[in-house]
Amino acid sequence: MAIKNSIPMKRFRLLAVFILVYMVSLPPDGLADPEMPSNGDCITKFETGTVNWTTGMITASGKASPADQSPASKGLVSLYARAEAVKNILETLKQIKINNELTVNDYASKSFVILAGLEKTAREATVSKQIYTSALAVEITLETSLFGGFLQLVLPEEIRQIPKINPEINPKSLPVIGKSPYSGLVIDARGLGIEPVLDPIIVSEQGHEVYSSVFISREFAVQNGICKYVCNLDQAIRDKRIGDNPMVLKGLRKEGSKNATLVISMSDYLVLEKTTERHAFLNECRVIIVRD
Repeated sequence: MAIKNSIPMKRFRLLAVFILVYMVSLPPDGLADPEMPSNGDCITKFETGTVNWTTGMITASGKASPADQSPASKGLVSLYARAEAVKNILETLKQIKINNELTVNDYASKSFVILAGLEKTAREATVSKQIYTSALAVEITLETSLFGGFLQLVLPEEIRQIPKINPEINPKSLPVIGKSPYSGLVIDARGLGIEPVLDPIIVSEQGHEVYSSVFISREFAVQNGICKYVCNLDQAIRDKRIGDNPMVLKGLRKEGSKNATLVISMSDYLVLEKTTERHAFLNECRVIIVRD
């Protein structure tokens, strides 16, 4: 009898091991796969790689297979795959738009220093995924950030460091008692076909600048980007970047010149102009643009 019962017992043990391995492989509740973007993330896909304008992450992959079955050829596969990924992430960086008429490649082509900086950024990208196939081929995915060194290289020089100043406050412009001051700005540009750029400029219907390099400090622009793009209004309003009480305005249309990304109404412009605390949240780039 012991011999007859040993077979189902082995099957039971194998099934138990399988279930245990499967449960361990599942992600903990509430944790998202870092490789998978959120539904509200704004993403631009190029042939060479992907730009996530919400998280600021840029990713690109490279693949390579051994030329033959020699140990030397097999050992070089990862190096070739990484080299391909570096090339692709560099090309992705170059395709990003600074404004509506200027790409990073256009801007960098005039400066060997900027080109060298872009190449350094690509070489220093970190490995986020490495996959091996049964044929000994390798696919490596690299990622780097829009923020920090990359933005320091490509943001316009007119964006300077602005010292913090305590402006004189007009008593008539003080917020009503019991009403929290605005903590940031959200522009709802859904339906306008807005294309993400590194240096967006927002104007009123009559051409008054609402948000541009004049209003911001380079320190905050380099650290967090001039603005953040989100593709979900609810997600944007909850974003920590714009605080607990953001001002939400509606975009009217996009404008084709390089000096304007989108236009807001004069009535909204006047409301913003009367908001004393705008100096602080615009200076610190606490701005989100919501797009489709």
